[in-house]
Amino acid sequence: MAPKVKDICNNCNKDVVSNDRALSCSICDKWFHIKCERVPVADYDFLQKSDDSIQWVCKGCKGASQKICKMLTLMHTRQDKIETEVVGLANSLKHCNERINSVDKNLSQLNENLPKMVSQQISQIIDDKSEEEKREANVIIFGIDNIAIDEITRLGAKPKKGSGKFRLTRLVVKDNTSRNNLFRNAYKLKDTKIGAHKKIGIGRDLTKKQREINNALRIELGQMKKDFPHRSWAIRREKIVELPKSGIPPWAPDT
Repeated sequence: MAPKVKDICNNCNKDVVSNDRALSCSICDKWFHIKCERVPVADYDFLQKSDDSIQWVCKGCKGASQKICKMLTLMHTRQDKIETEVVGLANSLKHCNERINSVDKNLSQLNENLPKMVSQQISQIIDDKSEEEKREANVIIFGIDNIAIDEITRLGAKPKKGSGKFRLTRLVVKDNTSRNNLFRNAYKLKDTKIGAHKKIGIGRDLTKKQREINNALRIELGQMKKDFPHRSWAIRREKIVELPKSGIPPWAPDT
């Protein structure tokens, strides 16, 4: 485009006339002498011969456009990053929803089964307690096969002669006081001169669960005696306790 008479060079503020070598910026539409913009004459001649598809930009607009391009590039980069994070958050949210649904399902199943489980546990506790109360006044005696005793219950099959095994006998006494008296005096059997009494032993009539607990306690008691040989240990009320030196005698019952 040829300059108008009133066009002024945006660098030197001098008039740009038709015979001046000048170029118009494609962005700001201002005119500039090629000397002011330091455009080579060969480039000027090329631009003059070319069509409008080739654009020329002044240094001021070129710097601004570069900044704008950098900003746009940065914005696109940040936008891509945000989109990636949004996709990640969406996947995480989906995973959380799946976990929540799984937890809700498990809670629903638990709520359905909990009453039944609690009822079973309570029934088992009641049954165990009832069984313990039934056996509370019972005493198990072993090693008395050769002694005549009335009103007792023999447990299990009679062992073969010479096997060295004993048949258990259950004795039902009147009450706990009678049972405790029997325990307190049981140690005297070991001092008797009657041979048939030398291997007599007395123990509580325990349920299966109580026997399992008692066996575990006896193993622990044996270890305690090994670890602390100078101290006295015993099982009392399903617990291992240390006996005072002048306290309960070793033959006292586990009650």
